Amino acid sequence: METIKQKVQKLRAEADHNAEKAEAAENRAKEQEQLVNQQDAEIEQLKRQISLLEGDLDKAEGLTDQRRSADERASSAESKVTQLETRVQALENELDRVEGDLGEKVKSLQEELRRVEQEAEEAKRRGDRLEKENEALERNLEAAREDNVATKQQLEETLRELNEM
Repeated sequence: METIKQKVQKLRAEADHNAEKAEAAENRAKEQEQLVNQQDAEIEQLKRQISLLEGDLDKAEGLTDQRRSADERASSAESKVTQLETRVQALENELDRVEGDLGEKVKSLQEELRRVEQEAEEAKRRGDRLEKENEALERNLEAAREDNVATKQQLEETLRELNEM
């Protein structure tokens, strides 16, 4: 009789332990899900930043096209070449400076775009990793629940046997 009582106590302790493990696994799964949601928000923010950078790049390309067009108009004005030589030289210098600045800005924007794309890829990889971890935790949770059910059944059977004695 004492052995059965000890066995029942052991089964109860095991059931309690399994319930605690299941609850801890559920909490970890919720935390992982929150982390995935946060990373999804980060990805969306990075996508918005990429979109803004692409808009800036389009504007910069438009300015470059405008500058080139102005240069072509200036060089085709042969009748005013002597009067505008100084002005053309100044415009060419300004154009070179602006193109240099734009070139640097384009390079900077391209580097920023690559960095943002790398961050987005890393965030996606982290999200995929977290999703796999979440799936593993869910499987562990299901296994813990099954263990808990089996332990409860065994406990109930033992209690029935005790009651029948």
